[in-house]
Amino acid sequence: MKLLQLILLLGFFSHTLSDKENESTANSVAIKYETDLEGYTLPFIERDLEFLASLVEQINNDACRNQCRAIILGLHNLTTWAVEFWDASGKLPEGVLSGSTFHLGNFDECMSIGKNPEDVVRNGIRGQYCLTNVKIEISEEGVLNKLLSPMWQKFKKLEQRYDDKINELHWGMCVPSACSKDDVQDVMETIFSTVLMTTSLQIKTHLDEKSCYKDEPITVDAYDIAYLTVILSVIAVIIIATIYDVFYIKNKKDVSRSIGPQILLAFSMPENLKKLCSPAHDDLKFECISGMKFLAMLFIIAGHTLIFVVSGPVLNQQYWQEAIGKVENSIFLNNPLLVDTFLLLSGFLFARILLQELDKRKSINFAFIYIYRYLRLTPAYMVIVGLYVTWLPKLDSGPLWSRMKLENERCIASWWANILYINNYVNTDQICMFQSWYLSVDTQLFILAPAIVYPLWRWRKVGHYLLGVSTVFTTILPLVVTYVEDLDPTLLIYTPEVKDISANKYFKTSYIKTHMRAGAYCFGLLYGYIVYRIQNSDTKIPKNTVMIGWLLGSCALLVSMGSISVFYGPRKNFTTVEAAFYSSLHRALWSLGTGWVLLACITDNSGPLRKFLKWRPFVPLSRLTYAAYLVNGLVELHSASTVRTPQFLDTFGLFGKVLSHLMLTFAGAVLLSTMFESPILGIERIFLHKAKKPSGSFTKKSDSEESTTTTTDA
Repeated sequence: MKLLQLILLLGFFSHTLSDKENESTANSVAIKYETDLEGYTLPFIERDLEFLASLVEQINNDACRNQCRAIILGLHNLTTWAVEFWDASGKLPEGVLSGSTFHLGNFDECMSIGKNPEDVVRNGIRGQYCLTNVKIEISEEGVLNKLLSPMWQKFKKLEQRYDDKINELHWGMCVPSACSKDDVQDVMETIFSTVLMTTSLQIKTHLDEKSCYKDEPITVDAYDIAYLTVILSVIAVIIIATIYDVFYIKNKKDVSRSIGPQILLAFSMPENLKKLCSPAHDDLKFECISGMKFLAMLFIIAGHTLIFVVSGPVLNQQYWQEAIGKVENSIFLNNPLLVDTFLLLSGFLFARILLQELDKRKSINFAFIYIYRYLRLTPAYMVIVGLYVTWLPKLDSGPLWSRMKLENERCIASWWANILYINNYVNTDQICMFQSWYLSVDTQLFILAPAIVYPLWRWRKVGHYLLGVSTVFTTILPLVVTYVEDLDPTLLIYTPEVKDISANKYFKTSYIKTHMRAGAYCFGLLYGYIVYRIQNSDTKIPKNTVMIGWLLGSCALLVSMGSISVFYGPRKNFTTVEAAFYSSLHRALWSLGTGWVLLACITDNSGPLRKFLKWRPFVPLSRLTYAAYLVNGLVELHSASTVRTPQFLDTFGLFGKVLSHLMLTFAGAVLLSTMFESPILGIERIFLHKAKKPSGSFTKKSDSEESTTTTTDA
C-alpha cells in the first residue's frame, strides 16, 4: 500500500531509529508472501517489506487490507501497476527548512492506475490520491536541547501569525481506491508514531474526505441540468441573433422597428462587440476614468494572483518572506486600496450624474434606479454564482481540488445572500466567491447615497452638513473599531493568513464590512459634488492651487501605499494604537490623493496624464472590469487547485504568472460581458425607449454614463 510506502518519505527522520529497533522491526514478521516470479527487488523492499506488511494487517477495512497485500506483493516482484503506487506518491521531504511544505507526488500517474483493462480484470485495484496534512509541533525538551535547538526552532508552534515556522506539511499518497480516508489516516498515525518515537517532534495527521480523489464518473443532478439548459439556450439565441444580424440585417436598409427583432439583435455577438469597442462619450470629460479603472483592476488581479500563488505549493517560501518587507512591493501588499479606488469612482459618478439629472428633471424615481441597477448587475453575476453552485467541482481535478469542492459547498449554502447583495453581513462563515463582498458593499452604499446627494441639491447647507459628517464619521469609524476589537491595520498577506482567505478572521469580521469601507465612497461623493459645482459655474482652478494639489495629492498616494511595508518590517510587532490609526488614515489619504487625480484630469489640470488615462484601448478594457472581477476568482481558484508541483518563486516567474492570469481573466470577461451583460443592457434600453419616459425616471444617459453609474465594474 502506498500509504505504507510513505515510510520512505519519512526516511528524512528514519536516522533516529537505532539499529536495534530496526532489527526488532525486521524480525516482527507477520506475513510471508510466496510468488512464482523471480527477479530483482527495489532496495527499500528488503528493509521495510515486513514492517509494511504488519501495518497492513492493522487495517480494519477488509477490501482495503486485501488490496494493500496485493500491492506489497506486486512491489516485491516489481509489477508495474504496483510500483506506480509507490512512484506516484510523495517521497523523502526536501527543502522543508526553506519553506517547501508540499510534497504532492504525481497526481495523474496515481489516477491512471487501474485504467488499463487488463490490470483491472487481474487485480481489481484502482488508484486513489489522498493529500494528508501533517501537523508538526516540537516538545519543550527538543527546544531546550542546545545541540538541536536551532533546527527544532523551525518547527516550534506559531506564537504569532507572521512567524516563519514550519507547522504543517502536506503529503500526497497513492492508495487503493477501496481504502477510506480513515484507513489512510490510521496507518499514517501508526507510521509517524513508530518512525518518530525517539525524536522531539510531535505529529498529528489529518485527512479530509474532500482531499481524496478517485477516477469516478461525473454525476449530475437537476440543478446542474437546469443551469446547463439555461446557458445552452442563451448560446443558441446568440447564434441565431448573430446569423440574423450578419446575413439578414446587413442586407436590409429598412430594419423592422418591432420589439421582437430588436430584442433578438441585443444578443448579436458582432453588435455587442461593436458596442464594447465603441469610443467613450466625453460630455462630462469622464474619459480619464477608463484608464483609472483598468489600471486599478490590473493591480487587483495581480494581487489576487500573488495571494493564491504564495499560499499554495512553493519551493522557496523565504522569497516571499523577504519580498513583503520591501517598499517597492507595497502596491501588491496594499491591494485593498485599489478596491477603494473603485468605491471612490462609484461614489463620484453617482453624485455627479444624479445632481445633473436632478437639475434637468427636478425629481428622481429612486426605486426605479435601484431596480435598474439590480437588473444590470445581477444576470452576469448569477451566471458565475450558478457555475459555482453546480458545475464548479466537476470542471477539472488536481491534488488541491478540495479548494474547489469547498467553494462549491459554500456557494450552495450562501448563494441567496450573494444575489440579495448581503453576503458581507449574512453567512460570512460560508462566503461564496471570495471577491463578491465588493458588490454587496457597493450596492448597499448605492442605496444609502441618495440620503446625502439629494439634500446637496435640494437643501444645500443641510447637504453640506450631511456630507461632511458622513465623511468624517466613516473615516474615524475604522479607527475606533480596529482599536476596540484589536484588529490588524489591514489585510496582511502572510501565507498562513491567506491559505483560505474566505476563512480569515480579519477578512470576515472587518475587511468586507460596509461600515469599514464606506469612507472611500463618501470621498467619492465629495469629489463628485466639487466637480459638479466647478463644471456648472465654469470655475477655473488657480495655478497655485493646482500645484499645491498635485504636491499634496502625490504625497498622500505615496505615503498611504508605501507605508504598509512598515508593518511587515520595523513595526512587525505593531501595537493596537498603531494599527487603529493606520487603518483609518491610510484609506483617507489614498482617497484624497485619488480624488485629486480624478478632479485634475476632469478639469484639464493634469497635463499628459489625462492623455494617457483616456488612451483609446483603455475604453473597452474598462468596460470589461466588472465581468473581469467576476471571472478572476475562477481563474485563481482553478490555477491553485490544479497545480501539480511546487513552484519556484522569482520575480520573472511571478510576472509571467500575473500576465497569464490577466489575459485569461479578460478573455473570460469578453465572453461574459458580450453574452450575458451587454444583451441585458440592450433589452433594457429597448423597453426604456419604447415606454413613455416618466418625469424623474433617471433613464436618459449616454452609453458611457450608463455603464459607469450603476456599477463601479469592480
